[in-house]
Amino acid sequence: MEDRPAEDVRLVEAVLRGDQASFRDLVVRYQSLVAGVAWRYGTRREEVEDVVSEVFLKVYKNLPLYRPEHPFSTWLYRLAANHVVDRSRRSRKERGRVEMPEDLQDASPRASETIETDERASLLRNALREIDPRYREVIFLVYVEDRKVDEAARMLGLPEGTVKTRLMRGRESLKKILKHRHPEHFGGRRALP
Repeated sequence: MEDRPAEDVRLVEAVLRGDQASFRDLVVRYQSLVAGVAWRYGTRREEVEDVVSEVFLKVYKNLPLYRPEHPFSTWLYRLAANHVVDRSRRSRKERGRVEMPEDLQDASPRASETIETDERASLLRNALREIDPRYREVIFLVYVEDRKVDEAARMLGLPEGTVKTRLMRGRESLKKILKHRHPEHFGGRRALP
C-alpha cells in the first residue's frame, strides 16, 4: 500500500492534469482536517461546512503553488488556518467576538461523567476563549487532537521549541484564569491539561 504523502502527491499531480475525481479524493481525505482547523479557531458549528467549502475552493485555485517536497497536509493546514483567521477578522467586525465551539471533543459524553466534571469542562471551555489564539491552537492540537509536539510543530510550520513554549504559556494562562475565577474547582491539586 502506498504511503499517504506519496499518494497525496499522486493525487495533486492528477488534479493538475485535470482529473476531477482525484480532487474529490483529496477533499474526502482531508475535509475533517480542515473542519478541525475551523473548529479550533472558533468557527461556529453551523459555519464549519461553509469554511470547508471555501478552503477547498482556495486549494483548487492554489494547487499549482503546492510544492511536493513538503507534506500536502502541512500545506493544507497552513492554507486553512490562514483562511479561517482572515475570515474571523472580517466577521469579527460584523458580529463582534468569535465564539469557541461548545464541545472540546467530538466524542459523546460518557454516562459516568458527573455534574462537576461537566461544570469544570464548561469553565475550561470559557477560559480557552480568553487565552491567546496561538496558545489555544497548540493546546487543541496536543491535548484535544492528541498529536505529538513534533507533529503539531510541522503542521504549524513552527520549531518544536516554540510549540513547547506556547503549550507552557497556554497552560499557565488557563491556570491563572481558572484559579482566579473558580478556586473552588481549580484551586486544589488537580492538574490542568
